[in-house]
Amino acid sequence: MKPSPLSPPASLPAVSPVQQSPSSVVPFPSSAIPPPSPPSSPSSVAIPVPTYPRRPAPLPPHVLGIPPFPSHRSYNAVLAALVANSHLSLAKTLFNEMKTAGVSFTVASFNVLIKAFCSAQSAASGALDSAIRIFRSMPMRGCSPDVCTYNTLIDGFCRHGRVGDAKKLFEEMQQLDCSPNVVTFTSLMHGMCLSGNFDEALRLFDGMGKRAIKPNVITYTSLIDGLCKGGRSLEAMGFLEQMMKQGCLANVMTYSALINGLCAEGRLQQALEVLDKMRLHGRKADAGLYGKLIKGLCESNQFQEAANYLDEMALSGISPNRLTWGLHVRIHNMVIRGLCSNGKLVRSFHLYLNTRNCGISIDPETYALLLDCYCKKGDVHKTVSICHEMMIDGCFPDYNAWHGVLEVHLGRRKVRKTIESIWDELVQSMGDIDVSER
Repeated sequence: MKPSPLSPPASLPAVSPVQQSPSSVVPFPSSAIPPPSPPSSPSSVAIPVPTYPRRPAPLPPHVLGIPPFPSHRSYNAVLAALVANSHLSLAKTLFNEMKTAGVSFTVASFNVLIKAFCSAQSAASGALDSAIRIFRSMPMRGCSPDVCTYNTLIDGFCRHGRVGDAKKLFEEMQQLDCSPNVVTFTSLMHGMCLSGNFDEALRLFDGMGKRAIKPNVITYTSLIDGLCKGGRSLEAMGFLEQMMKQGCLANVMTYSALINGLCAEGRLQQALEVLDKMRLHGRKADAGLYGKLIKGLCESNQFQEAANYLDEMALSGISPNRLTWGLHVRIHNMVIRGLCSNGKLVRSFHLYLNTRNCGISIDPETYALLLDCYCKKGDVHKTVSICHEMMIDGCFPDYNAWHGVLEVHLGRRKVRKTIESIWDELVQSMGDIDVSER
C-alpha cells in the first residue's frame, strides 16, 4: 500500500501529544488565521493569496483648494514685476490676457498698470492719457478706484507739469467720498512747488491739519525743497523747526535741501547753523551736502573755510565713488584755484598734493594757475615738480604757460639742465611747438 502524500514517512517515529499547562500556552487570536477552504480534491491544498490595500485616487484640485489656473494674485505679481523692469508692452499684453483667461480684474491689477503708464519713462510719450482711459474704464469692469489709484495718477500728473489735471482728480476723489491721505497731499504739494504755486502749496499744508492728517518727513522735505528753490529759505527754516517740535525727525535730504537754499541766497551763517543742528541730531552729512556747502563758501570767497570742510570730508571717510567722482573733482579744483587766487599758496599746494594722493584729477586750468603762481613767486622746485606731475597726468601746458616757466628758470644754473630735459619731453609729446623759440 502506497503512503498518502499527506502522511508522514514511515521511518519517522510517531510524535505523541505533549501535555502542557494552561499557563505555558501563548494565546493566539483565532481570527488572525482564516479558516482553510476545503480542498477541491484530496490531492490539492488551497493556498490563501494575500491582498493589499488599493492606492487612493488623487483628490481633485478644488477639494484641496488649488485653482486649476493662475489666480488674479499670480497675474498681479507678474504685472508688478514687468512694470518694475520697464516692460510696458508685455504688461499690457498680460493685462489683456487676463480677460481672455477668464480671470476677474481687481483694483490692484488696474493700479499696477496705471502706475506703469504714469512712470517717468512712459509718460513722455503721452502715456498719461492712456492711464486716464484705463482709470475711466474701471467702473465698467466692476472695479471702483481707491485712494492708491488716485495717488498714482495725481503724482504722475504733478511730476510732468500737469498740475491742473491733478487738482481736478483731487476734487473728484473727494466728491466720490474717497478721502485723501498724506501721500495725496504730499504729491499735490510737490507739484504746486514745482510749478511755482507756493502759496497754494502752503494752503494745502494747512488743510492737512484741518483734516487731522499728520505730515511725514517726505511732506516736510518736499515743502522745504520747494520753498528753497523759490528763494524762500528763511520760511523753510521755520518748517524745519516745526517738524522737530512735532517729533518728525529730518533726514539728510531735508537738511541738504535747506542748506542748498540758504547757500544760494548767500545766507552762509544760517547754513552752517543748520549743519551744526544736523550733527546734534545724529545725522551724518554726505558728499552732496558737503559739495553744496563748499560751493556756497567758494562763491562768497571763503576758500579757507571751504578747504577746512574738504579736510573734514576726508576725515569722515567720504571718498569719491562712481556717483560722486565728478562732484569731488569740481569742488577740489574750485578750492585749489580759489586759494591760489587769494595768495594762499602753501595751503593750496598742500590741498593739491592731498587731491592727487586721493586719485582725484587735477584740471588743466588748475595746473596752469598753480604754475603761474609759483613762477611769480620764483619757487623753482615746486614749479619743476608741478610740470613733471602735469605731464604724467597727460596734461601739457600751452605755449604761453611754458614760456613763462622758461623765463623764470632758465637764468638759474642749477635747474637749467632739468628744465631743458622737461622741454625735450614736451617737444616730443607736442610736435606743434617751434623748437627755434628755445
